[in-house]
Amino acid sequence: MTQRHPSRALRWALRCLPAGYRAEHGAELAAIYDQATRGAGRAGRLREALDIAALGLRRRAGLGSDRAAGRTMAQAAPLAVALALGGSVVNLLSLFAPDVRHLPADSPPNVLVLTDQFAAPLLWSAVLAAVWTGRWTAARALVVPATLLRLCDVPLLALSHSEVHGYRTGMVLNVVVPLLTAAVVLAAPRDLLGSSAAQRTTLAAATALAVVVWGAQFTASFHYMPPGGPRITHTLWAGVLAVALLCTGRGRPAAAGLAVAVLPLAVQSTVPLLYPLSPAGEGALIAVLAAAAAPLLRIRRRPA
Repeated sequence: MTQRHPSRALRWALRCLPAGYRAEHGAELAAIYDQATRGAGRAGRLREALDIAALGLRRRAGLGSDRAAGRTMAQAAPLAVALALGGSVVNLLSLFAPDVRHLPADSPPNVLVLTDQFAAPLLWSAVLAAVWTGRWTAARALVVPATLLRLCDVPLLALSHSEVHGYRTGMVLNVVVPLLTAAVVLAAPRDLLGSSAAQRTTLAAATALAVVVWGAQFTASFHYMPPGGPRITHTLWAGVLAVALLCTGRGRPAAAGLAVAVLPLAVQSTVPLLYPLSPAGEGALIAVLAAAAAPLLRIRRRPA
């Protein structure tokens, strides 16, 4: 039997591997690719090549399954899904909240935004169901359209809220937070993801946490808050992040995973409270983010 010439997609994927790892395992991965794609179409070959490329990027970032950082990402991935589902449900419920200005369905952009609000919870519910049953291939595939759906809101909302005070900060957060959530799910080592009783318990607890915190923020939207007044509910995610970071210092991997999953939400909830930021406020925000990232960077350097 003659060995097939490596395809362009495979050669590109192998270049994503670190040089040492490619020299040691490149031939083995090429053989696995050749066997997995025998008789497959172009989509199948591309999917296998993307799997190898993703493996290489995780190895370069220190997120392999043999590293503590990779195990932390595996802990964070299901939690990020649960928190994203909670956020999408709250966005949908906000359409029915009293005393909240709604988008009138009088233009194509507004209709698309409203459709997005209904479709996003359905997609994230499907992602959560796939995670619950251990079907991570389907879950990761569904995360991509769920994220793209959220990103499609950004230009549409910009057209509708271009005159709203602080809308630029909100638009930036609406781009960064979905991308970070998707990155957590897609960067977790595949061989560490699965479904177990302990993971389902953690997933249920994260879903309950999302319901409580997002529900508190949703309830607060019914009450008038004076400009610049305290908004305690919007600091709850920052409180969850602080508790998770304290527990991370005690060597608890689940707490480290929770900190990674919660960090984007903590930034999204607290940054609007600081707007407009003064130079001192920007420095304080950078200091807080650096303090949050420090224990996570130490995890990245540790072996499993």
